[in-house]
Amino acid sequence: MSRRRPAATARTIPTAIAIGLGLTVVLAGCTGGDTPSPSTSATSTRSASPTPTATRTAAPTTAPSSTATAAPAPAPSTPAAQPTDDPGDGSGSGTGTGNGGGADAPATIDWANVTKQGVAAAGGGTVVSLIGSGDSWTVLVAGPDGAQTQSVVSASLGRVTSGPFPKDADAATAAVNAARAKSLQVDAAAAATKAIAAVPGSALGSLVLGGPGTAPVWTASVSVSGATTTVTVDGLSGATRAS
Repeated sequence: MSRRRPAATARTIPTAIAIGLGLTVVLAGCTGGDTPSPSTSATSTRSASPTPTATRTAAPTTAPSSTATAAPAPAPSTPAAQPTDDPGDGSGSGTGTGNGGGADAPATIDWANVTKQGVAAAGGGTVVSLIGSGDSWTVLVAGPDGAQTQSVVSASLGRVTSGPFPKDADAATAAVNAARAKSLQVDAAAAATKAIAAVPGSALGSLVLGGPGTAPVWTASVSVSGATTTVTVDGLSGATRAS
């Protein structure tokens, strides 16, 4: 004859099963909690890290233009003012153009005007030397103190074309210049005319004042047909002698 399980026992078994299942679930949850969370994938890590910014080289501030720019045309230069001719009053104040301004040599030379222009340019004094040829003549003038000034005079234009310029003179030269000029009776223009007349057909090359202060003498060099002759002109009497 079978025995019946007590009712209490029948209820106990399902309860035990339920409790066991619950513990299993709890243990499974605890075990899952202890498991470390999976690390972030490499892809996500790289994405999260800041992306390095590329350093750009600054472009030049003035990039050459691809279109060629035409250079501005140079402004026309203003021609230098041309010197004017001598005012015609014999003052020698006209501005020079250099070596006679290209003028042709005159057939005859007005020595009085040539020397006058040199004296005027120097501001006064006495001509002590006259050297040149054709149209261009260098006139050396000694002032009252013997200081020297020279200018170039165009015989054709009748005016100074270069200068005046100071010319060095030591104390001895300045002193004798002043003494000669003080006693001189025949000036450079008259001496030039006399020297040329002493050798017919000749042309003057140079005329220089020399001699002692109390007896000045002009020494001239004249030439004709390639032959040169020296002519002296007494600065007091005007007497000439060719040699």
